[in-house]
Order: sequence, then structure tokens, then C-alpha cells
Amino acid sequence: MMLKKTPIALAIAALLTPQLVLAETQQADERSEARDTEKRYERIVVTASALQKTALESAQPVHVLHGDELRANEAATLGETLRGLPGVQATYYSPTASSPIIRGLDGPRVKIVQNGLDVADVSRGGPDHAVSTESTTAQQIEVLRGPATLLFGSGASGGVVNVVDNRVPRQPLDGLEGSYGVRYNSVADERSGSFDLNAGQGDFALHLDGFYRKANDTRVPNFIGPEGLDDKIENSFTDDKGATIGGSYFFDRGFAGISFGRLERDYGIPGHSHDHGDDHGDDHGHDHGHDDHGHDDHDDGIFARMKQDRIQFISGIANPFSGFESLDISVGYTDLHHEEIEDGFVETGFHLEQTELRVIARHNPIAGWRGAVGTQISHQQYESFGLEAYTPNTDTDMYGAFWIAEKPFGDVTWELGARTERVELNAEHFNTLRYTPLSASSGVNWRVNEGLKLSTSVSYSERAPQANELFANGAHFATRTFEIGGVYRIHGLHDDHGHGHDDHGHDHGHDHGHDHGHDHAEAIYDLELADFALAKEKSVNLDFGMHFEGDKWHLDTNFFFNRINNFIYLQNLGFASELLDNELFHSDHGHDHDHGHDHGHDHDHDFSGLPVHQYQQSSAELYGYELSGRYVFNSEWRLNGFSDYTRAVFSNGGNVPRIPAQRFGLSTTFTQAKWDATLGYTHYFAQNRTAENEAATDQFGLVNLHVNYYPGYFAGQDLSVYFKAENITNELGYAHSSFIKDYAPLPGRGFSLGVRARF
Repeated sequence: MMLKKTPIALAIAALLTPQLVLAETQQADERSEARDTEKRYERIVVTASALQKTALESAQPVHVLHGDELRANEAATLGETLRGLPGVQATYYSPTASSPIIRGLDGPRVKIVQNGLDVADVSRGGPDHAVSTESTTAQQIEVLRGPATLLFGSGASGGVVNVVDNRVPRQPLDGLEGSYGVRYNSVADERSGSFDLNAGQGDFALHLDGFYRKANDTRVPNFIGPEGLDDKIENSFTDDKGATIGGSYFFDRGFAGISFGRLERDYGIPGHSHDHGDDHGDDHGHDHGHDDHGHDDHDDGIFARMKQDRIQFISGIANPFSGFESLDISVGYTDLHHEEIEDGFVETGFHLEQTELRVIARHNPIAGWRGAVGTQISHQQYESFGLEAYTPNTDTDMYGAFWIAEKPFGDVTWELGARTERVELNAEHFNTLRYTPLSASSGVNWRVNEGLKLSTSVSYSERAPQANELFANGAHFATRTFEIGGVYRIHGLHDDHGHGHDDHGHDHGHDHGHDHGHDHAEAIYDLELADFALAKEKSVNLDFGMHFEGDKWHLDTNFFFNRINNFIYLQNLGFASELLDNELFHSDHGHDHDHGHDHGHDHDHDFSGLPVHQYQQSSAELYGYELSGRYVFNSEWRLNGFSDYTRAVFSNGGNVPRIPAQRFGLSTTFTQAKWDATLGYTHYFAQNRTAENEAATDQFGLVNLHVNYYPGYFAGQDLSVYFKAENITNELGYAHSSFIKDYAPLPGRGFSLGVRARF
């Protein structure tokens, strides 16, 4: 191996070689296969599975976005990229910050990972915080619906989204290959571009990728906003960029590689006003006061500035020692800074530093059982400061061990798994909280015949509360609420406002040293520490699935039932923050911390007028379905359809807040040798089953057109052109799951054009 050959030299040599021309026929065949959705669906290995299985081999419902399907669904955020999949919707804090919702669950119950390791950002703690992943440079995105706690921890009690890229090359390469693309979207004047480059020779391979995106405020149909008639989501701009470099060394039985990535995002925060006034006359019980945050000058409005540095080490070894087939080691270190800026000053800041280790060893079959054992360790340091530092600085440590296995019995494959975990939360001014979540699962995958597969699974999972659910105490302007964590008790609300307790039984003694004789003339509720913290969530999930593939018909169905004891949720307590005597708030959260930022500018921030919400617990039941299918008329025409539905109720009556509406979609696809087109309609039903103090959402429908053109090869490059016309009828629609739905309707009529090239 001659190390003197630089990547530039390799690139020039690869471009001049005739190998690309000779391989055109083979690559054309691969593209033809990739356009067959079901063939691709069966062939692609789900990397989130420790046993290297495909989606159809899993008893758990899995969907993989890959290739042209991924490129056609690309959006600025992960939530918007995935929101069209059955069972998946989005929090939709405008298109600038949108996270996936899986079967009605989001936030801390949906684990988002990158190459199997936690993304390590603050998106799980607030809907206005963007997820630190990028779909334009991803190879595939895997969505596991239902609990996936065994491999990824108690934060995956609702599902997992795994963004897979090639930042650490896993396969050797001789020569150069890569791709690049550009895209324009008219609804926000979005301009974006991305590239990835892979070069290798002998035992070494290198990877480089990057992206850039810039968009203005999103245009929407005319709606009555906080300041009257409006036709855009104010302060919804985004300005993103990032790059990653990585390399791997390949040896006889495996590889080892490391990568470094930098991600930077500036994006507006719509509806994020610090002047709330005292008007509580609307359905939500909070004021709709709103600042005009123009995007042309960041200083004119509140925007977030996120910077993340991420290092990943990945290694895979075949036959590492006696009795084991393979050993996979992944280590990630992430340093994230997230600041919210107004008038050029940092109002609120978050700093997160996280280190994670995952080790998975697949063992040889034992009595016919093929399986894997693994361990997961992570340490997270979270700090916050400034006006909206409503959660104290917290260190979170997690230690987990798991085992999964499967065994075929003829046409039936049986799956088993178990996990134990230890979670410790050490917050400033509080005693350490310790939880011991346990999880177990069992599933059956029955291949009835060549075209029919039935699956069923039952899983038990426990989830430890996260820091903001426990210790929150202050104004959270993104959700326009004043949030109180589960370690507190509000005296005067009713006689017994305590929380369920777990097996840890900690004393939360808290030395405040305050004089509670402070005069609050209007306050009628007092905040004090509760005797017990929030308990673990305990979930039992049943899932029944069917996959049918015939000559004309294809059908996928999943029905699920999820019973969650001690379900943690934010309850609107029905009064405003000025009625709360909260001396605890003024000292615990360190607003006087000196982080080197100037907070001395003059702002008249009014904390009154925010509705008080508290994290509470109750048993809940979630059930529903996901259906998708198609009918093939002939080689050119097919009819596609899907529907999903989630019903979520508390066992003692009432509805779980912000559950997405039921959907039904129908489309037709016309396919030719070099192009295909899909015209579809998606209907969102009205959501009238609302929680207390939550407004209903009207029904609406969206008409979309997607056209893909594959002109073939030009100068040795395989070209693809993507065109989308979305919301063609310019229908006004609101995402019921959004905290700011009255401020941020879904995008209006927009046209997208993208070009992608592979070489």
C-alpha cells in the first residue's frame, strides 16, 4: 500500500479509468432493481438489528427509506422527511424544527440515533429544538415502530429512528465513487446542495461529505394569525451547513474507522415571544402575543444557533474469539452548543457533552438459538443558562446490558430478548435519582407461504424519566407554557397532588435558604418539593402484522395495543403563572451563571400570562393501526393506498394531549422506462378527541405530485431528476400535534426541483 497516493490523485485516476463506463450496464440493472420497492424492501439489511436481518425477517414493524425513495422524501428536518410513512407523523414546530412522532409518541419515547449511537442533542426535551441529523447525506433511514428498548435503551420505548451514513466506511473500495445533488423548493425559497465522496485503495478507505441549505420564511395559505391575516410563518428561516470526514483501515477479519463531523444550524423560532401579556381568552388558555421576527436580519427576531462536533469510532471483527461470530464496537463523543438569540444577545443557552459506548457480540448458535449479547454505557453532561434555563444542570449516566436471540422452527421463527439498565440523574441542588428499567420481548415470524408472512410480538418495557420531566421549573416559551417537573408539589391545587413513587424512594431534600414570606399579592398556589419523584413508565405492547405479496396485490397491515402505566405527560393545570408563589424558581436554575455572554440588555420579559403545566402520571392506553398497499394493473399503472390511526386515552378518562389525526391516502403511479409519476391525495381527519384545555383541529386534504426522471448516464454519471408539486390546491391545514399550530399552518403550494448524480 503506497500512502503517497493522496485522495486527489485517487480521484483523478478514478475519473480517467474506463471502469465506470464498463460498469454502466451493471449499475443500470441495479437502478432498475432499486425502483422495485418490494425487492429493495426485502434485500436491504436493517443495521439497527443486531442480527443483521431485513425488514421482512423482523417480527417488529420496520420501514427503511433508501435510494430514490429517500431522495424523493428529503426535507430540511427529519420529521418532515418521515412524516409520510404509515404510523409516523411529526411534531411540526414549523419546518425548521420537526421531530418524528411514532404511533402518537414523541420526545423522550422516540430514540433518534445515527449509525446506532444517540444523536446527543436537546431535541428530546423541546419541540423547538432541531434534531442534529441530516437526511441529504444519509444512505438510508430506518424506522422501528413500537418499543425497541432492548438495543437502544429505555428512551426507545416508543420507537427508533436510525439515520445511517457512510461517515465510517464499512466496506473496502478501490477507486473513487460518490454522489452530489442540488435542490430548490419554492415554498420557502429553499436552496440546498450536498455531496459525498468515497475513495480507497488497498487497506484504506476515506469518506468526505457535506451539505448546505438556506431558506426564507415558509409560505402558507392565508390564515388568521396573531396579528391578523398572514400568508407565511413568521421567523421560520433556516441556514444550515455541515461536513464530515472519516476513514477506515481494513484487516483480515474486519475493519476499524473513525470520523469527525461538524454541524451548524441557524433557524428561526416561530411564535417564540417573551411578551405574553395577561389575555387568556383563547381556547388554549394563553396569550397569542407575537413578535414580528423577520428572517432577513437575525437580530430582528429570536433564532436558534446550534453547533455540534461529533466523533465516531466504529469497528467490526469477524470470529473475534471462540464461540462468537462477530464483535461490533461503536464509540461516540458529541459536544453540542445550542443558543437562542434575540437582538444579538444570547437569551438562553444549552451545552451538552455526551460519550457513549455500544458493544454487540453475536454468538454461535446455542441449541439452535442464534443470538447476540451487548452492553451500552453513556455519560451525559447537560448545562443551561439564561432566561429560559428552566431545567437545572444535570449529569445522566446509563449502564445497560442485553441479550437477543432467534430460532427457526420450520417456517416459524421465534424471537426472544431481555435488557436490564441502570439510570442515574444527578441534578444541581437535588439528591441523585436512580432508576432500574427492565425490558423483555417475544415475537413470532411465520412465513405461511411464498407470498404471505404473519408476525406477532409482545414486549414489556420500562422508561426512566428524563431530567426536564423531573426538574423543570420555569417558562418554556417554545411551548408557551410554564413547566413544573415531577419532583415538585403545588400546594393549594388540591389536597392530594402527590405523584406515584417507584422502587427507589429517594429523599429530595433541597436546601433553598429562601424567605417564603415574600409578598405575592395575587399568588394562591405555593410550590414545594414532593415526597417522591416520578416513577418509571411501564409499558406492555402487543403488535400483530401481516405482509402479503401477490401477482397483483401487495398489502402490509399492523395493529397495535400499548398499555402504559405511570405515563408521564404535561397537564394543563388551568391557571396562569402569576398565581404561583415560586421562590424555588428564582434560585435553582442559575440564571446568574456567568457563561461569558452579555445578558444585560434591556428587555421587559413578562413571565406572567403563561399557563402552568406540570409533568404528571396516569395510566394510558394507545391503540391503532397502519395499513399500506397497492394494486398493480399492469407494467405501467398501479394504485397505492395507506391509512394510519392512533387512539390514546387515560385509563381514568380523558384523552392524551396532541395525538395526531387519523389519515387516509390514495395515489396512482405511472411508470415508464426512464421516468415515473405519482399523483396522490392525503386526507387528514378532524381531531376532536382532545385533552383538557386543548383545541380541536379541522379536517383537510393535500394533493401532491411527484415526478422522477432517470435520463441515464452523462459523462460517466448516473443522473436522476426529482420534481414535486405539493399542496397543489393550497389547502389550509394544521398539525394537531404541534404546540404552535395556530402560528404555524402546514406549508402552502410549493414546487421542488432536485438533481442527483452518482459516479
